[in-house]
Amino acid sequence: MGSGHFPEEGFGRATYSRAIQVVDSSNHLKPPKGVGLIAPLPNCYNVIAGSSSTTNWGTYIYYGGPECPRNSQIEVM
Repeated sequence: MGSGHFPEEGFGRATYSRAIQVVDSSNHLKPPKGVGLIAPLPNCYNVIAGSSSTTNWGTYIYYGGPECPRNSQIEVM
């Protein structure tokens, strides 16, 4: 999944999504107040979240792993 590297390997190795935002009830983009993550096969793949106020990354996730079944899913809630 992704680059084939676990998220703990970080930038340059793991796949990431950054500047994650949600749409509120007024149709405005806002940073999420909390991120729930589900990776049901952590020996196969994983996901970790972070937040940065000092860069333009905002809320971000690193995800992936080397041995994922084709129909694997990561849920971000």
